[in-house]
Amino acid sequence: MALTISHAKRERINYAGATYHVTTRCNNKEMLINDDMDFKKYKSVLKKCKEIYDFKLHNYSILHNHTHLLIRLETIPDISKIMHSINRQYARWYNECYLRKGHFWENRFYGELIKDDYQLLAAMLYIDLNSVRAGLCTHPADWKHSGAKYYLSIQKDDLLDAPDAYINLGVSQESRIKSYSYIFP
Repeated sequence: MALTISHAKRERINYAGATYHVTTRCNNKEMLINDDMDFKKYKSVLKKCKEIYDFKLHNYSILHNHTHLLIRLETIPDISKIMHSINRQYARWYNECYLRKGHFWENRFYGELIKDDYQLLAAMLYIDLNSVRAGLCTHPADWKHSGAKYYLSIQKDDLLDAPDAYINLGVSQESRIKSYSYIFP
C-alpha cells in the first residue's frame, strides 16, 4: 500500500479577541512589491478589509517580497477569511495592473496565535526590525511601509490600532516611544 502525504490546511483557532502574527510571501520569493503605488495599494486593501471585517491592525510591515501583519479579531473571528480577502484583492489588482498572470502569493499565509502581552510585544519588535534585517533601512522608524514609524516616533498612522500592551508602556505617546525603544537590541 502506498503512503500518501497530505498537505491539508491547518485548522485555525478563531475567537473574538484572538491576535495573530501573520506572514505572507510572494511567489518564489520574488521582489514584486516595489514602487510607492504597490505599497499604497496594499495599505488601501488593508484599510478596506479592516472596514469590512472589523479587525484591529496592531502592527504591519510591507517589504518587497513579503508582509507581516499583527491582527486582532473582533466581531468576525475568522483569520482565514480576512487573509483570503486581503491576499486575493491585492493579487488581483497587481496582476491586472502589471499585466501579469499566475500566482502572486507563494502559499497560504502563516499565522501564529499570540498568547500574551510579552509575545505580542516580541512580535511587534520582530515586525518592526524586519526592514532593518532586510537591509532596507538602518532604523525601523525610517521604513515608511510599517507601523514602526508610529511606535518609535510621533508619526501618525491611520491603519494602526495600538494594543493595550503598547498603551500600558507609558502615560503619553512620548513615554511609550521611549519605553518601547528600550526593548530594541
